[in-house]
Amino acid sequence: MCGIVGYSSTGFRAAHVLLHGLQTLEYRGYDSSGAAFFTARGVEIIKSKGTVSQLQKRLEQRSIRSSCGIAHTRWATHGAPDERNAHPHRQGSVTLVHNGIIENHALLAKELEAKGYRFHTQTDSEVACACIDEAYQRLKDPLRALQCAQTRLKGSYAFAVLFDECPDTVYATRFDSPLIVAKGADASYVASDVLAFLAYTKTYVVLEQKQIAILHGTDIQLVDTDGQQRAPRYQEAVMDAHSIEKNGHDHFMMKEICEGPEAIERTLRTFAQTGIQGKQGRTFDLQRYRKISIVACGSAYHAGMIARELIGSEAHLPVQAEVASEFRYRDPLLDAKTLVILISQSGETADTLAALKLARERGADTLAIVNVPGSSLEREADFVAHTMAGPEIAVATTKAYTAQVALLACIALQAASGCGQIDEGRKARICRQLKELPEALSDLQEHLHLIESARRLATQEHVFFIGRGLDHALCMEGSLKLKEISYIHSEAYAAGELKHGTISLIEPGTPVIAIATESALFDKTASSIREVRARGAYVILIARQDLPVSDDLCDARILLPARDRMVQPLLTALPLQLLAYHTACLRGCAIDKPRNLAKSVTVE
Repeated sequence: MCGIVGYSSTGFRAAHVLLHGLQTLEYRGYDSSGAAFFTARGVEIIKSKGTVSQLQKRLEQRSIRSSCGIAHTRWATHGAPDERNAHPHRQGSVTLVHNGIIENHALLAKELEAKGYRFHTQTDSEVACACIDEAYQRLKDPLRALQCAQTRLKGSYAFAVLFDECPDTVYATRFDSPLIVAKGADASYVASDVLAFLAYTKTYVVLEQKQIAILHGTDIQLVDTDGQQRAPRYQEAVMDAHSIEKNGHDHFMMKEICEGPEAIERTLRTFAQTGIQGKQGRTFDLQRYRKISIVACGSAYHAGMIARELIGSEAHLPVQAEVASEFRYRDPLLDAKTLVILISQSGETADTLAALKLARERGADTLAIVNVPGSSLEREADFVAHTMAGPEIAVATTKAYTAQVALLACIALQAASGCGQIDEGRKARICRQLKELPEALSDLQEHLHLIESARRLATQEHVFFIGRGLDHALCMEGSLKLKEISYIHSEAYAAGELKHGTISLIEPGTPVIAIATESALFDKTASSIREVRARGAYVILIARQDLPVSDDLCDARILLPARDRMVQPLLTALPLQLLAYHTACLRGCAIDKPRNLAKSVTVE
């Protein structure tokens, strides 16, 4: 989950370029940061606990004249989030930054200590650094040293490495963690994400597993696992540097909420044009599968829960939605008649990639739904469909989530139509509503006044969400949004489960956010609402405006335009995102960088 940046050039802008790269990648982790530079005095390392702004202050106090260096912003896995454990790490002649987890670091540490190495941090990354140095001292060749270390390191890694005897040169390699190399007019770059160098170039190549890149000025060499050089096959990034600016908003999260309608419009347009793309000329046909498993993490999993409801109920297909981190450990029943749909904004989520690998080993077909072109998930899946949300900087996802829901709704509609479970009149109505959705969402943004409800939530430490069917899936997402950026303890429950224990937690004044957009289930949800109100709960109701909401049913209400149930979740998500945002603002929380979290979870 950490962010890596490396730079080699003909000029002396390393400090500026690396700092800019860290600032754009800070969503990947902000426990600590650091940088290492080749200078006339040798390799100089500067580290700081906390956000990149703290490192910036230290860099401003130093006069760093360098044309080459590596940098890192950390999300802590092994070792406390302090300056001692901050990257870069140094052992012998080797300086390194690392994203990933070295699973056999304890065993390697014992072996290396027996050879005289001493460790000063609690990190697995320092052990990896020593492992590379030990090989380098024996082999006297950086390339062979990295290849040797690759055979010994177990787990996941993306490395950017400096060798003392190779000035102005950055070595980089990866295994199961993302790493990208880019070529500019007067420099070369390596980074965890294309965002890090968009201000300088759009020309990049994604490193393959265990491939080694050697960057020296504008020269980039790629060496495959067999030791053969390969000519880089560059591609062009489709986004630009302006897409990662706040554009007048106080926070990236609000900017991205406001970009939601446009993200949905792009996603729908792209899906209409390209549909689901198959590899090696394969054509996607949902009807050939006996069952569907949807696998994802976090908000993407909640989008998958909506897809499970829509595909299952509308297309009458057996569908299950599962958390990726559990999927591969329960020995799932998969075969050639199973489709596994894997959803990930980044396309680099470690658990989701592991689930894809298992699915393919078991003979199942895989469909990747991703927001980042060229990601690992896209490259390894049998089929791919793209959400077109664009860059998302805030840790709490908003527009990427709604783009996922929009695309999954299209797949559900296709499935229902393909098996004859939906009449042409309703299909035409859904298509029209989807086409009109961006404008409807933009109008809704302007008319939602949620500050009073947010003030009520901001003073609480416990909040409950209740709903049924699709609304329960939305409750899960609303609860996650609230807890991850406001730090309020929040739980989401299927409304019918209240009587099975949860209602014991309801006290006078306890906030309950109830969602009621499923017309067939409204009466049942209303009964559950009355049960919590009878025990003193303060109820904020989010409901369709055409449903019979009586004055005594809630304390505050948010009424939404009525749409077909295939479309309604996309409207319902908006007030949930805004409620979380305004509540966190009122509590003075770090909206874009909530504590202990990072955007891309690239480690288990």
